[in-house]
Amino acid sequence: MKSKSSAALIVLVLATPVWLPAQVSMRAGLWENTITSNGQTVTRNSCISAEQAEHSKDSVASMRESVEKALAKNGACKLTEFTVVGNTRTEVMVCGKKTIKNSTVFHGDSFETTGTQTGADGVKSSVIKGRRLGDCPAGGAK
Repeated sequence: MKSKSSAALIVLVLATPVWLPAQVSMRAGLWENTITSNGQTVTRNSCISAEQAEHSKDSVASMRESVEKALAKNGACKLTEFTVVGNTRTEVMVCGKKTIKNSTVFHGDSFETTGTQTGADGVKSSVIKGRRLGDCPAGGAK
């Protein structure tokens, strides 16, 4: 159960609309996100609004602040590292006795995140692949 909540936290951070510079941006529209963790795969869709996409010109400091606010809402983790280099965003957070590192590489209308969770029970990894499907349907993601 703990690994599911950790995977959910990783998804929370990645699904939180983080406004990224052009090299690591997500365009407005419907996105399909496939999460593989602990031998299980789940696919979910989400919509990125035009307003969220417009924020893609914010600074790295603003992006870090957005992630810190999202983590503060959950209350379980503290961000210790946040970098953007080229088309790659890396974040490290400490969640109790666990450390989670996410590295996301953006490729235009797709991205891939490799997540590593290190704790007393060893190292666990996850992969999240996202791709833009098109415009959001009326009423949001389905």
